[in-house]
Amino acid sequence: MGTMATTPVISITTAVPNAGTLTVAYPAGSTQASLQATTGGSASLNSNDTFPQAASGAGTVAFTFGASNITVTTHTGVTWAVGDMLRFGFGINNRLGSYNLTIGTEYNQAKAGNL
Repeated sequence: MGTMATTPVISITTAVPNAGTLTVAYPAGSTQASLQATTGGSASLNSNDTFPQAASGAGTVAFTFGASNITVTTHTGVTWAVGDMLRFGFGINNRLGSYNLTIGTEYNQAKAGNL
């Protein structure tokens, strides 16, 4: 299934300290309803460091999906500086039971040796 949606690259205009927040618009074609239950998202900082989505914990980012925008809370341990380039990916929706099983190459799909 892969990433549900990604933001365009965003240039930081105000520094965001560790435990700080940043508000971003929903990617085109995405809504609160389509992303609310996603897992496995991430933030990419300057196309170099990637921080996984988690509710809390060092080296992570948390997403709060509001009605009109997404609030990102950084637990990365670093300050996102003015001029840093960020891109956010908003995970996957996990499958609900074997009745939903499809064949493919993703980790949660049936493939040779897994049946």
